[in-house]
Amino acid sequence: MFLTDGANSISDCWLHLTMRTAVSLVFLLLMAPLLGGLSSAEMTTDETSITVTGTETWDASNPIDLDLTITEGASLFIDDSTTVVQGVTITVEEGASLTINGDLLGDDYDAGLLIYNDTELNLNFGDVAETGQVRVNLDHVIPETAMFNITIGNETRDAVGSDYVDIPAALNGTPLVVEFYVYYFFATQVTSVQALHSGSSGSDTVNAEDLDHTGGSLKWNSAAFTLNAHGSVSINNATIGGADLTCAGSCSMNGATVTGSAPIHVTDSGSLSVDESMIQGSRTDEDIIVHDTGDITYTESSGTGGFTDAWIRLLSQRALHTNSGNITVHATGLGYYGSTVDNITNEAGHVNYALSEHARIVEWMDGDGVYHKEDAEILLTLSSSWGNYQTTIVAPMVPLETAAVPLPYIDVISIDMEDNTGYTNMGLSGDVVIENSGEASVSGVSFWCYVGDELQDTSQLTVSLEPGETKTIYVTWRTSSAGVESLECKPLIPNVLKSITSDVSNTNGATSQEVSWSVAEETEDQPWIIFAMLLAVVLAGAWVVSNQATKAALRNTKEEVEESDSMEKSYLEDNEVETEEESEDGDSTSEPSGNVWESASED
Repeated sequence: MFLTDGANSISDCWLHLTMRTAVSLVFLLLMAPLLGGLSSAEMTTDETSITVTGTETWDASNPIDLDLTITEGASLFIDDSTTVVQGVTITVEEGASLTINGDLLGDDYDAGLLIYNDTELNLNFGDVAETGQVRVNLDHVIPETAMFNITIGNETRDAVGSDYVDIPAALNGTPLVVEFYVYYFFATQVTSVQALHSGSSGSDTVNAEDLDHTGGSLKWNSAAFTLNAHGSVSINNATIGGADLTCAGSCSMNGATVTGSAPIHVTDSGSLSVDESMIQGSRTDEDIIVHDTGDITYTESSGTGGFTDAWIRLLSQRALHTNSGNITVHATGLGYYGSTVDNITNEAGHVNYALSEHARIVEWMDGDGVYHKEDAEILLTLSSSWGNYQTTIVAPMVPLETAAVPLPYIDVISIDMEDNTGYTNMGLSGDVVIENSGEASVSGVSFWCYVGDELQDTSQLTVSLEPGETKTIYVTWRTSSAGVESLECKPLIPNVLKSITSDVSNTNGATSQEVSWSVAEETEDQPWIIFAMLLAVVLAGAWVVSNQATKAALRNTKEEVEESDSMEKSYLEDNEVETEEESEDGDSTSEPSGNVWESASED
């Protein structure tokens, strides 16, 4: 416990050893007015916590065994090595500062060296005995199903069924190499290594955090104390060990050694600068976790290494707020492993598209000091009967971002009927001017027309438009009721777009001029006109039928005549041939007659 000794330092006071006596109580009461001016404004204690309210410098090596709070506007300098008792919390409030120039160490380290199949330990206990045994302590009993052999030189021991092994070895200053041959799926830690011998010192122990190793990874299982920095914390050429450190304000490490205090958390509002410093041992797979938009500067420094990353940026969520529900989200290359994720926006257009922690790690520096950053993009698609609307964006590296799919915006600009009067049950034509002032084309938009809320009988209205295009389409309007009415036309919105109707169309539509509809009057001669028209149609039909029949008869007659002429011609030709033959026969007896009929008479 600390008491004040002036305004600039804190040291042990012998009074607290006897303050339960009556004499000390009287003495304290007498001295209170004198001490109050020096200490009450700088530091107070109520036996359960310490509060620093002014500027304090601690230059004595004394343990901090109570929770410590440095209030706004106050400053505390720790210039000597100080031990922090297990479970103590140190809080630096916003506007306060803590400067650590001397070591700040937890009194109970809980560390282990994660070992793998190729891990090696390099040991040298010095010349403590000629021979002895090296005991390797493990954090749990190795089950029968595992293969777990540990070798020093030519000596190999099986760790199955135990949480330690003893291996004969020379302890005369000879360097020793401990090798592990492991086939086991669960993480195993070496908590310490002991040299067991009959010498005067009995045994020598090397804790996990002090082991010289290759291929292992130092892991800290629990912190000894907590340090919450909402204000400013600076660690200069000092060691901080066994802390659970959170930087919500401004933290800096210059030439510092951080042992067993990882991961260091940097909140969304915090910042951490690490320069020429070393971080050894983490309770997770990262030395530093930067949350959301926290700031990190990491130069000329080294971390735990191996499978432990120097730092990562972990987002608390990865959410998009879009301009519509039912948008499919296809994300590729997300996070630490370049994952692919598919999701869909809710009715409000919101989606949390990356739920796993690995998909929320957007940048990191690995154990070898190599910087990495995700290469991710997101395809947003809204499918409807009007068309498929898409956009591709780079995956935001912030917890929440907005994104919009380009959409059309359909507006009925005007409706102009060709006349202000019309007759019921007879069509009245008009022009409808439609514009797409949106960012995307649209195909097959249908329009319905109303008078009030009553759907009207119109010709089908369908149009396709490019962004910025205006078209005029024609409408025919029929109504069965007389009166003065105006026609209003609106686009028919697909179901998938109904939640954003006002974003894709002008919900007010457009209205035509007033049209006076009346019932057409029937005159007395109107039935005669209709009868005459019907008669004309009948006569015309009869004439067509008669004409076709006449043409058919003429064609038949012509064909018969042609056939008869052909037969007669053939008959005459045969007679002529016969006559010629007879004439030729008569030439031999008499003169031919010039008249055929005369010859016939003579005969």
